[in-house]
Parts: sequence; structure tokens; C-alpha cells
Amino acid sequence: MAVESIGVFFEPINKVDRLTTASDFLNLSRCAARMQQVDRLTPLRGKKMLEIGSGYGTNLATCLADFGADAYGVEPSGVGFGLGYAASRKLLAANGLDPERVLSSLGESLPFPDESFDIVYSANVLEHTQVPEQVLREAMRVLRPGGLLYVEIPNFLSYFEGHYLVVQPPILWKSLLPWWIKTIFRRDPSFALTLRTQINPVWCRRQVKELGRTYCVEQVSLGKDIFLKRLSEPFHFEAQVVKGNIGRLIALLQTLNVGNWAGHLLVALQAHYPIYLTLRKCRQST
Repeated sequence: MAVESIGVFFEPINKVDRLTTASDFLNLSRCAARMQQVDRLTPLRGKKMLEIGSGYGTNLATCLADFGADAYGVEPSGVGFGLGYAASRKLLAANGLDPERVLSSLGESLPFPDESFDIVYSANVLEHTQVPEQVLREAMRVLRPGGLLYVEIPNFLSYFEGHYLVVQPPILWKSLLPWWIKTIFRRDPSFALTLRTQINPVWCRRQVKELGRTYCVEQVSLGKDIFLKRLSEPFHFEAQVVKGNIGRLIALLQTLNVGNWAGHLLVALQAHYPIYLTLRKCRQST
């Protein structure tokens, strides 16, 4: 199902064969690595967690089966990539997990009461939503005091575009990415037009400030530390789709990156990739 849906969808976009793309989406090792990052910040076992944009259910299944979290997911049915909602419910059921843990919903309007979750998590979803600012507001609404919001998102001020798998200039206005994709790489820019290219570290800090008008919010990280650590160590490709030309570019960057000078330069330019927007909803003082 993943090959004929997500694989077919992305093949003309990233120029990677559909089987490789589908395999990355279903890679449980990649899911485990993501959950380990969250687990290091706040232990998942016994915590109630929500994944916004649970896709094909692999993160959710990993969280339930391997990390002991009381996890739920929301994924819209019949829109976007289409089959994620139905496929995720099938995946959970096939692994002896309750498929009712996945609800059909948009991130802009979560079907949960206030302060329902200890952790709200999302990976590579916010840039595809209609109103990412509202998704963050909803995430903070359903988060309990003391809870953690952890969102992995692309940085459009970086020099890498992770959907098309191409180098790019920092995207300073929305029309630049479609023009770049069409003019430089001769690809259909339709998908680029749907991306929320305003997402970058400046935008994230602005959202934290706006959320702080309603909630007590502590910014834990934007992911600079993770980026610098990865550049200073032997690079491990969690996603097979980034091998090839992009992989060779990363290998060259690491070869030249003595003392992690390149990493620090990119951080100074606010070009680290991706962003790990990590917020804690602190308890209001009385």
C-alpha cells in the first residue's frame, strides 16, 4: 500500500524509486531513533502521548510496543497523501494494537479536551498543514502543564530541500521555491506551492512568543545541538533517499568540517536542518 501511495506520489518529486521511498516511510529503525530522541528528554513509558500526523502508524506502533507509552495519533482521512489513516489502523491491528488509537482529524482542530497529554509529537507534518500556527496552538492546548511538545520540521532557511532532495537558497518568500524547482531542476513545482515555506528558526521563535501570550511556555531547543552533534560524528543515513548526490555532499562537508566550523557557521546563519522545535508547557505560578 505504501509503495502504491506514498512511493508513487513522491517518485516524480524526489526522483527516487517508489520502493526506496516507501521503505523509508516504513523503516522501524528510523522510528525507534526518533522515539529515543524524545525518550531522552522525557521518558515515554507510562506517558500519554499524541502524534499529530501519524501517517502510516509506524511511529505510533513503535511508541506503543517498544517504549510503553499510552500513545494516540491523528491523521486526516481522504486528503493529502490519502491512505495513511486507513493503513495505520491496519498496521496497528496486524500487530495486536488497538486501531481506535488513530483518529481521523486535522491538526488544526484536535478532538481532545484541554490538558489531555503529557507529550505531543509530530514529524515532517507541520509544513503540510493549512495553518501551522493553529496546529501549534492546538498542540499546546491539549498538553498538560509540565508536558513536552516535540516537533520535527524542515528549515526553509537551510540550503537543503528535503522533499525534492535538492540544494536550495534560503527561502525568503513563498514563490522562490517553486521558481527554483521549475527553473533549476526542471521539475513540476506544484508540490512546492503547497509547502509552508515560512517555517524557519525566526518563525519558530515568533510562534513561541505568541503561544506565551496564552500559556506558560519554555523553549527547550530548536535542534541546533542535535545538528552540530551529527555533523561532528560519522554520518548515519537513517533515510535511504538522501544517499546519492546529497549523501556525497554531506560526506564532503564532513571532510572539510574540521572542528565543526561549518556546523557553527550554518547555525549562525540559522540554516541548521532540520528544526527540532522543543517546548515545555510550564506550570503557571500561583
